Formats: sequence, C-alpha cells, structure tokens
Amino acid sequence: MTPFAEIFHGDRILEIKMQSNEKNTFDFEAFVLFQQILNKHANNPNLRVLLFTSAQTQFFSNGIEPTLMYGKQESDVRRSVEQLLRTAQTYFHFPVPTIAVINGHCMAAGAVFALFSDYRYMVDKGGRIGFSEAIVGLNFPSIPTIVLQDLVGVKATRDLLFTGKQIKGPEAKEIGLVDELFSAEDLYPEAMKFAESLSKLTYNSSRGMKTALREPYRAQMESLFQLDADLFTKVILSPDGQEGFLSLIEKRRPKFST
Repeated sequence: MTPFAEIFHGDRILEIKMQSNEKNTFDFEAFVLFQQILNKHANNPNLRVLLFTSAQTQFFSNGIEPTLMYGKQESDVRRSVEQLLRTAQTYFHFPVPTIAVINGHCMAAGAVFALFSDYRYMVDKGGRIGFSEAIVGLNFPSIPTIVLQDLVGVKATRDLLFTGKQIKGPEAKEIGLVDELFSAEDLYPEAMKFAESLSKLTYNSSRGMKTALREPYRAQMESLFQLDADLFTKVILSPDGQEGFLSLIEKRRPKFST
C-alpha cells in the first residue's frame, strides 16, 4: 500500500491522507514520495486548499521511523535528515492554504508537519501533540523553532522543547498551537466545511495570501538549512542519539550515557 492517498473533492480541494503504518511514521521513501506529491500538485491552477489527514484513528503521525536512523552510516543519516528538512520546507511553502486534521497523537516530525500547516484542527480527546526530541536525546532544528516561536511565543516554545511535553488538545488550543478542537465524529466534517469555505477563494487570493505569509521565511530557512542538517545528523549519530532511537524501537525508556 502506498504511504499516501491523493483524494480530490471537486477540483479545488486536495486531500493527502497518510496511511504508511499504524503510527504513520516516515521512512526515507515516504519523505521522498510526499515531496513528489506536493510538487506534482503545486502548479494546479484549480487547486485552492490542501487537507492533510490520517487514515489511522490513534495516530496522526509519530514522526520519523526509528529504524531509519538507528545503526546507519553517516552518509545515510545525512541523506535522510536533508530529505526530511527539504520535504518539510516544501510543505511549508506549498502555494495554497493547508489544514492539518489531527485525529490522534502527533509527535516529533509529525508535529513539525502539523506546525508547518496554515491551520490545525485537532480532536478534543484521545490525542496529544508535542515535540518529543529531548526525551530521546535529540536536538530540534532551528527552522521549525522559529516558526513555533512565531506561533506560540518564546516562553511556550522553550517549555515545549526542553521538556518534550506532549500536550492534550485543550492546552494546545490555549497556547495557540492548534486552532480548533472537535469531537472525533465532528473533526473531519468540520475541517472539510472550513476547506470548502477556503475553496471559494480566487486563484490570486489563495496563492497571494500564502506567499505573503510564507515568503518572509524563505531566505532564513535556506541560510539555516546546512546548520540544521549538520547538527541534527551529528546528534543522531551520537551515542545518546542512537540510544534514543533504539529505545523507540525496543519500546522502553532510553538510558543515556551523558
């Protein structure tokens, strides 16, 4: 089964539905395919809005598939890290409004994709969202840190990153990390209703507003790309980074050496 389903609702709403595995984790091929899908649809003149959804009920996305980073050579880890960053940037700059429909747990790289959406609709119960890198001994790239700070403020960003705390929907809405909360039954219909309202935008409004919101970040993202790639690769390959990914594979708490 392909990791993503591409579903058109009329000719103005595109839904990309993650269906890679039970936790919707991303391996290298999934990052590549997601970027290819985004590039394929970016220049569609009819498109006005993108819904990013999950076929799973318990997880929106649990981020990176841990086997992608454990026990690998430096060149392989760097290739995966750079692909992750490029795919995230491609999604961030997708030329029409994006809505993440967070119907379950949303962690780490999965939370970055949600963060990089223009809107986040989340289930009111049974799901958490967080940037759990610190819990498994990793750092966090500066590019999403900047976006997170602009969204929720420096203090909330500091607390989310240093603690790796995974917060429930009401707290996420309180700090501004998500826009709206709905029951599991109402989440998708309400997101679709909002998507339909955005689909009425003209071509120039849809793309022009997105450009105005995103373009100021472009030069900064490019200037920080190599720094983020170098540092994230180094940390992943460190003993503590490898222990963190091994603990995810073995479903236990990590035992760090430093």
